[in-house]
Amino acid sequence: MKSVVITGSTKGIGLGLALEFLKRGCSVVISGRNKNKLTEEVARAEKKFGTDKVLGKTCDVCNILQVQDLWDSAKAKFGKVDIWINNAGRDTSMVMLWELDPEEIYATINTNITGLIFGTKIALKGMIEQGGGQIYNMEGFGSSDMMRPGMTVYGTTKRAVRYFTESVIEEAKDTPVQIGTLGPGMVVTDFMLNGLRKMSPEKLAEVKPIYNMLADKVETVTPFLVEEILKNNKTGAKIDWLTNEKAMERMNSEEYINRDLLGEFGF
Repeated sequence: MKSVVITGSTKGIGLGLALEFLKRGCSVVISGRNKNKLTEEVARAEKKFGTDKVLGKTCDVCNILQVQDLWDSAKAKFGKVDIWINNAGRDTSMVMLWELDPEEIYATINTNITGLIFGTKIALKGMIEQGGGQIYNMEGFGSSDMMRPGMTVYGTTKRAVRYFTESVIEEAKDTPVQIGTLGPGMVVTDFMLNGLRKMSPEKLAEVKPIYNMLADKVETVTPFLVEEILKNNKTGAKIDWLTNEKAMERMNSEEYINRDLLGEFGF
């Protein structure tokens, strides 16, 4: 089966993807910056799937030497890297640009753009040398030009992800490496919940119906993404969970209009 590296995979969508790949017999490298969280999740995965199937590596994607070490460690353990997923990312507080802490701006741009570029560069070089592989970059709000107050910096980074990925696909078209994007849609993660907690009661009341209709749990989305990744055999693939058609169907469905997904998380 395939060997998979996922950046930012100690929680949320990244961890969900890692577990779904493991369920299907793949070998997986779980990585993240938090060493304690990494140790905890790797131990849990090893207990369920075996030590031969799991590798844990601390990695800050903004440090290209650590990204190179992530690749080298994966290849040393599993012999090759078939799939590399640039999932690591962060957001800013949902406030207007002029209210944002400059450190938040820097960290979000550095992780979401520079970190993703580093990951793609290292994986692409390694996969060309080994004779093939697949790279997937995680899209998000802003990738399709949507705009929302308080999301300017985050949306800018995700729009950059789409441009960057499309450009690299063109650069790499004569190589044996396939490159694509993943669109998980609105997923209930710490990422999302922290943003909701920072909202005023009025703002939360305004957006809650939309989240209840369109958002999904990690365990709902990740099986679909993994199945589509494993089936894909072409470059330029766009694997999207929440398509425009699906979103419109939900917004006209009584089941989803009345759904209280956020209520399960205390909202």
